[in-house]
Amino acid sequence: MSRNNTPTTASATAIADNYTISIGRTHCSLLSSSIGASFSIFVVNIVVILISCKVVHVFLRRLSQHQMISDFIIGLIVGNVIIVRSSMEEHVVHSIAHISSIAFALYLFVVALEMDPKTILRCSSPHTRIALIGIISTIGATLFSYTLINRTAPSLPIKPSHPIISAISISLAATSSPILTRLVTELKIHKSEIGRLTVRTALANDLLCTSLMCLGVALYTFHSPYSRISSAAINATLRILVIAVQAWLILKLINPVIRKINDRNPEGKPIHGLDMAAVCGVSALLCYCPTFIGFDPSFNAFVVGLCLPRDGRMSNFLIGRINFMLSTIMLPLYLVLVGISCDFGSLIRAEERSNVYKMMIVGLIGAVGKITGTVVYSIRHGMKWQEAVALALLLNIKGYFHIFCAHNAAIAGVIDNNMMMVMILIAIGTVIPTPLVVAFIVRRARARERGKPMGLQWSKPGGEIRILVGLHGPEDVPMAVNMIEAMRGLGDVGGGLAAFVVDMVEMTDKAAATLVHGEGMEAVTVKDEGIVEMREQIGSALEAYVGESGEGLTVRRMLAVSSFDNMHEDICSAAQDCLAVLIILPFHRRQLLDGTMEAGHHGHRLLNQKVLQFSPCSVAILVNRGIHRSISSSLSTAVQNTCAVFIGGADDREALAFASLISHHPAVKLTVLRFLTEARNKPSGPGRRVLAAAGKQEIEHKTDDEFFMGFYERYVAGEKGVGYIEKNVESGVETVATLRALEGRYQLFIVGRGKDRVSVLTAGMSEWAECPELGPIGDILAASDFSVSASVMVVQQGDVARGFKVIDDEYLAPYCSLWSSVLFSFEFGTARYWITCLHLIRFWMVTAGMSEWAECPELGPIGDILAASDFSVSASVMVVQQGDVARGFKVIDDEFLPL
Repeated sequence: MSRNNTPTTASATAIADNYTISIGRTHCSLLSSSIGASFSIFVVNIVVILISCKVVHVFLRRLSQHQMISDFIIGLIVGNVIIVRSSMEEHVVHSIAHISSIAFALYLFVVALEMDPKTILRCSSPHTRIALIGIISTIGATLFSYTLINRTAPSLPIKPSHPIISAISISLAATSSPILTRLVTELKIHKSEIGRLTVRTALANDLLCTSLMCLGVALYTFHSPYSRISSAAINATLRILVIAVQAWLILKLINPVIRKINDRNPEGKPIHGLDMAAVCGVSALLCYCPTFIGFDPSFNAFVVGLCLPRDGRMSNFLIGRINFMLSTIMLPLYLVLVGISCDFGSLIRAEERSNVYKMMIVGLIGAVGKITGTVVYSIRHGMKWQEAVALALLLNIKGYFHIFCAHNAAIAGVIDNNMMMVMILIAIGTVIPTPLVVAFIVRRARARERGKPMGLQWSKPGGEIRILVGLHGPEDVPMAVNMIEAMRGLGDVGGGLAAFVVDMVEMTDKAAATLVHGEGMEAVTVKDEGIVEMREQIGSALEAYVGESGEGLTVRRMLAVSSFDNMHEDICSAAQDCLAVLIILPFHRRQLLDGTMEAGHHGHRLLNQKVLQFSPCSVAILVNRGIHRSISSSLSTAVQNTCAVFIGGADDREALAFASLISHHPAVKLTVLRFLTEARNKPSGPGRRVLAAAGKQEIEHKTDDEFFMGFYERYVAGEKGVGYIEKNVESGVETVATLRALEGRYQLFIVGRGKDRVSVLTAGMSEWAECPELGPIGDILAASDFSVSASVMVVQQGDVARGFKVIDDEYLAPYCSLWSSVLFSFEFGTARYWITCLHLIRFWMVTAGMSEWAECPELGPIGDILAASDFSVSASVMVVQQGDVARGFKVIDDEFLPL
């Protein structure tokens, strides 16, 4: 019987074991499924948060708001909206907290790596003095207000009070240089003097305040879990000694090794993976070494970044990669975490609400103290009050550093959550309104500067001519060099040529992550490897050209970093800041090897169209067909056979002025082709419009004849070697046939855009134009079926009033044409008719917008135009104002009491 039971017992045991194994496998599979599901939920939550931050930033960017605002808004929604907060798992929040724990260290490390203390902290420089005045006034105002509030009311619940209020005052005095650098770029003022001063002052301020904060953390640490030394004085001394030894080791041992690594990895070649890993590993080790003595690793990362070399490929690599990772993932997640920890409803429900108000008052007084100190010092040293206010508002911007300090202080238990939220509100409150206010100040300042027409036709003889040339890449350098070389032959016309070469770079997330402060004329530059390599190629080609033939020539480099939707603002503001009379931009289409033109870049075309619309000076679009396609070609050879086409109008006069300048170059052989016709356009419409349009055409024809006669007498009849061809045509078809007959005879055609030109010679051409921005003649010459070797330059004369047109010209056509009749009648001396029409024009409000760009506002809009030097050389102007006894007593606007 026992023999029969033995197999049964064994089989039962085997079944039990198999059951246990199957249960274990099922448990493991369920556990792995749970982990996989949790990981999937984590990834989905993170992706949704990041996408939401990007979407909100797309809308807020139109208001010049930084990405920090959109990230913080998403954090508030996640933390305070119950439905959204309940949908997020707790382990996701904990994971974000772990990810964000190293964000502060990386942020301070890369901020310090972008700084050069020797250059920034020069005592004789104005930006250092302005930074010191702002810091002193802020700290003084904050400490004074805190002391006054504590003496007149119960003190704030801050323990220990003196070190913490000192840290708060330093935080209020600090400026966020990374956010300010991006904001200055978005406001298009980084090429101006105020923009460069703002960025350099912010760097000096950020360096001084963060260094003071590091020193305070080293001297007084709130909690020291790794420190076993009881004496606070010995503990602080040990920290400072360790930091000093670490800085000495970096400067003497680490930096020479990094320089050798930079030499091993030149620009244009891939970085060795071992070198990359070594630099990253050593940097991380240096940042976290002093934690054994209780020093905060984040502030130690700032010290390490200051000691490492700023220049070099490895530094650029670290700046680009870390900034991209911070701006894309880590900083948005950190601000979401901060927003989750903020419950602003508790500020309203707080029992001790007076403490919240006191902290707000202290923060506001500190901000006002900084603005006041900066404005007073700037005005006393010769700065205009508008620029001083804009500088003070920009320097008062807070950022990530201030939010980091408030959040970490709340985690350490030094301040409560209400104090943390007040400090965050103060930081956010300085970022939101500042771009809007500064943008308004900048627009008003530039509107006042606009008034004098800028173009080649109005250039003073014997003066320096300034041009601005835009480049999309190294392939545009030969074109730019040839135009610069052609304009160098100024002869007895000008006193020299200054060319401002602008590298036009599209603003992408990768490029934005590498924005750092620049040197020279540039307040901001880009450290992206591809962009740096492109700029070095352009720079080497320009240096070779200047070295070969640089006598009487000044070439300066500039950078425009923006999206193509807004890059025209960079170009226009740069042209206005450098007082350029001509902007030269490449055509959006490039010639292929078979001679045809490619489809082109839509962003480049949009840029050209907007520059043509908003430019403060003349603009030239160059269609390049084989003008030294290779950079290695002879850089000092100008275009030889050139033809200038003249039909009539302001744009054609500007094109002829450009042709007259390049005709002085010994290598340029210029021929002027003038189209004439006996037929005149017959304007259609109401009788008043017909008469006014006819008068306007007569003025244009007279101006064209006078200008061309002066050119003919000086360059054609004056034995300057300029050829002249005159063609009589009666229609646009004959004009096209004449131009096609010139195919293969010239290397370059210079034509006016002729947007406002009314002529039978171009009638009907604009209706089937492929590129209307080139004008009717330019569009024909730039077509692929016209020529494969002739380049085309299309010129548009600067029009100061173009940027102020807010009403369609067709709506004001009859009234503006009456204004033309007034000028025509005044020129011929019919005083009675002139005065009558002048009152009629004022009745129809044709003067709307003229006061904004008036050079002499005291003359009124009409008087300012009549007194301009380009209006008449023989007609005097008397501007009359009727006496008004009650003018000095007006306290209510007349429009309020019309009866």
